[in-house]
Amino acid sequence: MTSIRNLLTVATVMLIVACGDKPESTQAESAPPAPAATAEAPAPAPETMPIEKVVESVVDETVAEADEQVQAEEELVLAQAAETQPKPAVAQKYSEGQHYSVLTTAQGTSSSPDVVEVAEVFWYGCPHCYNFDPYIVKWEEELPDGVELVRLPVMWNPTNEIHARMFYTADALGVLDEMHTAIFKEMHLNRKQLTNESDIEALFGTYGVSSEDFQKTFRSFPVETKLKKAKTLTQRYRIQSVPLLVVNGKYVVTGPGIKNFEDMIAVGEELIAVEQAEL
Repeated sequence: MTSIRNLLTVATVMLIVACGDKPESTQAESAPPAPAATAEAPAPAPETMPIEKVVESVVDETVAEADEQVQAEEELVLAQAAETQPKPAVAQKYSEGQHYSVLTTAQGTSSSPDVVEVAEVFWYGCPHCYNFDPYIVKWEEELPDGVELVRLPVMWNPTNEIHARMFYTADALGVLDEMHTAIFKEMHLNRKQLTNESDIEALFGTYGVSSEDFQKTFRSFPVETKLKKAKTLTQRYRIQSVPLLVVNGKYVVTGPGIKNFEDMIAVGEELIAVEQAEL
């Protein structure tokens, strides 16, 4: 009995202790817990810029960009203006109507666009063309860069045509440089008319051209094509006399002011300069 009472007493005491006020924590209990492993704490947020400053900054940047754009546009306009600005005019000594005529419609040339083409219009049977030939040969050697001399046989009649055919045949066979002046001499020194195909073939034979090559070329399609073009240009250039020069398909060097071959070449040189200034 005594043992039972003792057990009841102990249980009562434990119950009172368990339901009473929370006992003060021990030093170990009151110590802060060890921090858990975490990612680095984020950096403190920057201070917020006042809205007035933000607007001012945006405006400044926008104005600066606009200024740069305007400056770039102005530079582009100036560059374009410099390209389109007319180049200094060439001081001209010779005049239209006296020394040359201007074609109403400029004709295309066979040279590249960056080259000034000078066409010598001639006829092998013309004594003036024969006398002009040494001048034109020398002048061709002295022409500046960017200028090309071409020869255009005039096409007025059947006699002109057979001589033009002779010219283009020599060109097609690669013997024109050798034969051009020689043909002039054959006609004007040796008094050969060269209006007969067999006589022309014989002349070509002296320059190493076989009868077969001559016959294949004399009436070939390339020669016929060039003859048609020569006839068209004779009409479009309004050629009334030879020799004369046509500069870049625009200017025909002829007129009462031209007294000799030197005048013709001088006018041609001036018109070449005019055309080169416009390239």
